[in-house]
Amino acid sequence: MTRRPGSVLAPSGAGLLAAGVLAAGLLGGDAPAMAAPAAPWRVAVLMGSDAGLPAMHEIDRSFRRTLQAAAPAGATFFTDTLDTYRFDYGDLAPEFLALQRKKYGGQPVDLVVGVGERAIDAVREQREALWPGVPLILAGLDEPTVERARVPVGALQSFWQLDIDGTLALIERLQPTATRLVVVSGNAEGDLALGTRVGALATTRGRWRIEPWAGLPIGVLLERLARLGPETAVFFTHMARDANGPTPFPAEVLPQLAAASGAPIYGLFGSFVGRGLTAGSVVDFEAAGRHTAKLAIALLEGRPPPAVSPDATTRCTADLGLFARHGLDTAALQAGCTTVNPPRSLWTEYRAFVLVSSAVVAAQALTIGGLLVQRQRRRRAEQDRRDLAGRLIVAQEDERRRIAHELHDDVQQRLASISLRVSAAKRAAPEAAPALSSLLEDTLRLTSDLRHLSHDLHPPVLEHGGLAVAIRGRLAELHDHEGIAVDLRVGDGWIEPPPAVALGLYRVAQEALQNVSRHAKASTAHVTLATAGTSITMRIVDDGQGFEAQAVGRHRGIGLASMQERIRMLGGQVVVQSAPGQGTELRVSLPIGGVA
Repeated sequence: MTRRPGSVLAPSGAGLLAAGVLAAGLLGGDAPAMAAPAAPWRVAVLMGSDAGLPAMHEIDRSFRRTLQAAAPAGATFFTDTLDTYRFDYGDLAPEFLALQRKKYGGQPVDLVVGVGERAIDAVREQREALWPGVPLILAGLDEPTVERARVPVGALQSFWQLDIDGTLALIERLQPTATRLVVVSGNAEGDLALGTRVGALATTRGRWRIEPWAGLPIGVLLERLARLGPETAVFFTHMARDANGPTPFPAEVLPQLAAASGAPIYGLFGSFVGRGLTAGSVVDFEAAGRHTAKLAIALLEGRPPPAVSPDATTRCTADLGLFARHGLDTAALQAGCTTVNPPRSLWTEYRAFVLVSSAVVAAQALTIGGLLVQRQRRRRAEQDRRDLAGRLIVAQEDERRRIAHELHDDVQQRLASISLRVSAAKRAAPEAAPALSSLLEDTLRLTSDLRHLSHDLHPPVLEHGGLAVAIRGRLAELHDHEGIAVDLRVGDGWIEPPPAVALGLYRVAQEALQNVSRHAKASTAHVTLATAGTSITMRIVDDGQGFEAQAVGRHRGIGLASMQERIRMLGGQVVVQSAPGQGTELRVSLPIGGVA
């Protein structure tokens, strides 16, 4: 944008569209609303210090990013660097200005920005020679040191704050017993001026013995810092040059000093954070860049610039890693102070690993928990099935007992009637007496068998409350009626099973012993009852004729199918071992816990 003598600012680039619309409105004509395409904002930037300085880099990056985000068609930047900390602009001005004329002659811009107090003279001369009347912003200024006479009329100024008092107050809080304050600076003009300001303000507090270490060679400075202790605080101001000449950037010198120093080092610039600065109320260069960009956006859009206090670019910052090294208490930090470099821990070092591992463990725990729940449900379902099977067996036994009673009573009545009629027939027909007597004997034998059937259908296990008692009685009958040698062994710690289990085992024993007497042709039988944990076992061994192993599955003489079904319902198992001529062994095991 250029200014013609005696005229208002002539818009260029971004201002063309607004000017065209305004002219059409003033003429009142019917000119068609032709919208000119938006042009990029063109901004010339002149930096007073080396653009490679961390502070300059942070300001420039923040300024560009903020401006680009607001520009309707983007922004174009033309940047030059003076590096006046290491070179005298007065000696270079004629040649530099000639180069700028050749470089930018005929190149219009919308805005000129100078960064740093040392850029004021150069940017004023360059603007007057190349872009007279173009809006100007002077950024990165420290208000107390700005020479007002050097600032062009109408230039907007963007200040930052060097919060020396804030940093001194921070030293007081963190090192309340310190008696010595060493102020380190270089011997460049700006270095010495800032060191003098810090020393003067520190003296007014009356807390420390102030020692200015200005312009010392780096080697000497390192030796002195190494001899310091916790009674001393170090205020590092700035170092563009030492006694030996230009130094690397201050932010590159500081790590060497911090590594050697036996005392904490404080400072004023955010670019020192993470490079050896223990703490300080520092300039936030990114915030300074954003503030400058907001002023530029307002100018380019034709709005009044926003008012921002320099304090907005300052923040308290502390390096917690150096706190631990120097034994400082983090509780002494003011509220809202930004902290960096926290002490290493499992969480800070392996946060991603911990989170992933925790997620995996949680997923495994959920899976295991789900499996345990399913297992518990299966166990509960199995227990419910066993309980139901036990109740079913008891109900079946009750029904069989009822049927046996009814059958016994009915047959008894009929047999009694038959007996009376046979007796009457014998008296009436003596010649038929032998046949009738034989019929009566058969009837009495049937009555006896029916009594045994009733006894089998209604075993004494429930009435007398003991499985061992019931089996012992059955063995006694087997001995008395069949002449088979039998015995019953009950293991130590025997626990009487619930009724359903007792009935199941008794029925298996009954069927097995019937096999001994009717099919096995055995002369001996041994029964063993034992309790192991939550299971009960019954073992029946005979010396009968036995049978082939492959015939076990289809052998009906011992009622294997019915045994297995009955025991399976109760959650147990039946095992039969037999061999021809070697007898048969039957083993039954049942869980007794929880079966009613």
